[in-house]
Amino acid sequence: MKNCLAMMLALIMMLCLIPTTSVFAAKEESLTNLTLTVTSPQEGAKPAYDKIDGRGYYSDNGLNGVSTRIYKNGIAWYKSASSYFSPGTTATFEGNKDYVVKINLLAKGNFKFANNVTATVNGKTATVEYSDVDGSVVVSAVLTSTADTKTAIKKVDLNVVKPIIGKTPTFAKVDTTQYFSEKYGSVSNCSNGVTWTNQSNNINITVSNPFKEGAKYKVTYYLTAKEGYKFTTATACTINGSAANISVTDATHAKVSLGDLVPGDGKKEITSIDLSVTAPKVGEKPTYTKIDGTGYYSDNGLNGTSTKIYKNGVAWYKSASSYISPGTTETFKGGTGYTVKISLTAKDGYKFSKSLTAKINCKTATVETFDDGSINVSVKLTTLSKEHKHTNSVWKTDKDNHWKVCTDTSCGSITVAKETHKDQNKDNKCDICAYAISNENTTSTEKPITSEPTNSGSNDSSVTDPTDDEIQATDGETEESDTTVENEGNKIDKTDNNKTNGGLIWIVLGAVIVLAAGGAVTFIVIKKKKAE
Repeated sequence: MKNCLAMMLALIMMLCLIPTTSVFAAKEESLTNLTLTVTSPQEGAKPAYDKIDGRGYYSDNGLNGVSTRIYKNGIAWYKSASSYFSPGTTATFEGNKDYVVKINLLAKGNFKFANNVTATVNGKTATVEYSDVDGSVVVSAVLTSTADTKTAIKKVDLNVVKPIIGKTPTFAKVDTTQYFSEKYGSVSNCSNGVTWTNQSNNINITVSNPFKEGAKYKVTYYLTAKEGYKFTTATACTINGSAANISVTDATHAKVSLGDLVPGDGKKEITSIDLSVTAPKVGEKPTYTKIDGTGYYSDNGLNGTSTKIYKNGVAWYKSASSYISPGTTETFKGGTGYTVKISLTAKDGYKFSKSLTAKINCKTATVETFDDGSINVSVKLTTLSKEHKHTNSVWKTDKDNHWKVCTDTSCGSITVAKETHKDQNKDNKCDICAYAISNENTTSTEKPITSEPTNSGSNDSSVTDPTDDEIQATDGETEESDTTVENEGNKIDKTDNNKTNGGLIWIVLGAVIVLAAGGAVTFIVIKKKKAE
């Protein structure tokens, strides 16, 4: 009996040691129908090569002679029998056109493709090529690209705060009706879809890195098109009015950049000036009225100007080497041309543009520039006759003032002195000259004054956009002024008092009427105490 039990135990142990695979062999499963899905071709989009991973099969390169110049993840896109999209190129689909997608599939584990396997791609019946060599299949189907109905973005106009030495870059978000800026892809130090790059080391700087003198910088915007819009290779781009480079990643994304930006000094540039002086008139002495304009003024002491020639920065020349000295009794002669020369200095925070244009008495003037930043402007004026009478022009204006000049081409003198715009009726237009002014401008309630002809200089100037100090809003809270003072413990409700007083008056009047009629009346006045 013991021997029988020992033999049975030995048999059980031997069965346990035999591999299960030899007892329970895995069953091979046949793949007879494949349902595949790929990203459909769309106009303006690049082909997609997303790997397919299904139950019992997957897409892959390397078999059936497929080439990585054609296939990626076992997927290829053909334009025709002999023309294909090479993975990694920027070529895109055209609209309403047939394309062939080929998918190279391998079977997993215990799966195999049946010899008569069928397939669909995106719901369309596909052609299947079976390989007797390794049992793989190539599935191909014709897919028609859909037309893109999105509106092409024709132009992108961006504005950025110009780099200023010692200041840090700004990363303001762009958001328009057609596109907005946002970070996409792997980009370092990108904020709101904006990067600033130091071109000397090709490193993107942050808001903590001030711009350096002598360095050049590149600003880049990463833009995303909004729903219904698309970028194209024909999209034009500018940054601060300069043509910028655009790289269209796809119809939805574009990268716009402008390089070689040199940090400035932060001063506002004066690009044009329009001056007026009293025109020379026979028998009259020259005038030397100081000129004080927006961002500049006339002054002596610069560029070798002499007080024997200049006064308040103004000089009158009879010839290149002969002048009328201030303080003398010399007067203008008839039939003679005199050159007025004005020495101008820029005020703090301003500078004259290298391309500055100037006029004096409506005539184009010559501009001389100097290393210290000051300029001289000059023009030749012909002496007017004693009988000359001014003819007023229409209003001349700038953003702050209005004035009138003589319309005689030989004169151009100011005839109505410059004064500030006024908007008493709050219609955002000057009450006098109708100049469109901002409602933020300070308006005066003084009665307009009509001035006699004056020798004051007209100082109309044009200044470029403000610097980042003026564009960037300062952080902090605005304190509201509290002008209401309450006397605690003795608060008065004037409205209730008025109502009480009014009621009392009617009661008294009623009593008087009753008494006048021979009657008597008794009344009690109850004053309501205001709730604390």
